[in-house]
Amino acid sequence: MSRYYIMAVDSYVNTFSMADTTAAVRFRLANPENTLTGDRFAQGDQILVYKRHPHGEVNIWLEAQGEGYLWKKYEVWDGVSLSGHDIGKDPEQEDVIQISPGVFRKIVREMLSVDLEEVFPPEEAHQEREQRVTGGENILLYGVPGSGKSHTIRKEYCSDAERMERVVFHPDYSYSDFVGQILPRVEKEQLKYVFTPGPFTKILKKAWDNPGKKWYLVIEEINRGNAPAIFGEMFQLLDRKDVADGAYGESEYGITHFEVAQKVFGREEEPVKIPSNLWILATMNTADQNVFTLDTAFQRRWKMRHIRNHVMGAAHAGQKIEGSIVSWGIFASAVNDLIVDYSADMVSSEDKRLGAYFVRPEELSAGQFPEKVLKYLWDDVFKMDRTAVFDEKFKSLESVLEAYGRTEGDRLRAVLKEELYGKMAYPGGGAGENG
Repeated sequence: MSRYYIMAVDSYVNTFSMADTTAAVRFRLANPENTLTGDRFAQGDQILVYKRHPHGEVNIWLEAQGEGYLWKKYEVWDGVSLSGHDIGKDPEQEDVIQISPGVFRKIVREMLSVDLEEVFPPEEAHQEREQRVTGGENILLYGVPGSGKSHTIRKEYCSDAERMERVVFHPDYSYSDFVGQILPRVEKEQLKYVFTPGPFTKILKKAWDNPGKKWYLVIEEINRGNAPAIFGEMFQLLDRKDVADGAYGESEYGITHFEVAQKVFGREEEPVKIPSNLWILATMNTADQNVFTLDTAFQRRWKMRHIRNHVMGAAHAGQKIEGSIVSWGIFASAVNDLIVDYSADMVSSEDKRLGAYFVRPEELSAGQFPEKVLKYLWDDVFKMDRTAVFDEKFKSLESVLEAYGRTEGDRLRAVLKEELYGKMAYPGGGAGENG
């Protein structure tokens, strides 16, 4: 199977330009130790020659013939800049860069301005399509804050940053940030306005160019931004083909977007679709559903997955809160039971429960725990009736924090309602694991 390369040469090197098209040229590369490596390219490998600054262009296509010979296939007068192509490394610094078949085809298409079936056999393109990974889905993981949604993505879906684009939605995040926008750029001392891709377009291109791998777009806090507005017309692409339709996981419908199509496929007229090897994973805190609501039409295009708030399953569930005999798991379970059982008129909702990873192990310290957890309970969860959790003698959060900091005994006992503290200190009395 052919491999594909960019070979960078200094601007004054004319070895290949001097050779006739279809001629074979003997060529050897030197590695950093100045030893010759004539066997770097194997029979059938495809190589594009890039001339470094001040040219900064690809204008020659070679094919390896074995035994150090390179066959010159094409040469054009006006070369192609690599600035709009994702080749992974800088050809001004690297001599040889291996690239994907998709990237190679796009550069050749731009260089020759011909139908690629004239230079690539149709069956080769068909074979590449058949090898594309299928099954891509849109999955929305939801649950209480700190229940482990991002941890689930890392553990069960992908932990390889090279195969991911990760974004966080927020009120000021826009379509232009997500998909891309036209911005000024100086190229060869000339000001041009070019399309600068956003994370959506970047991961679309990576997935299209690398059909044999799974790729992931991760959207954290999807409901903290105006998701339908951020997706724009890309919303249409979220409808995926099922198993019976073939190309399982590919967008069922394509859309017209000239800039994205040019960036991803190399042709403006190509309908934009999400390929079957691209997964979109989003997280949503149920406590924040009122920030930006996700309408039914948007939600139905996602596979919903609830992340259980398994408090006692957290790695630090058994760790004691500094200054108390109560562990984090027991504390969170008792508070969560109270949130669920207490009158809905007096507390916000069950979605205000403490997540298993609401705090990290280091945040159980005497200095951080009250600021992170007690403040949350006072200001947010039990703001309608603080005496459900705190001793009724406290009239302000400041007095709670001061009492917690200065006590020499059990710090939690000093500030919590005695009945609640008893359930935590003696869990046999009713505090249990929160599901």
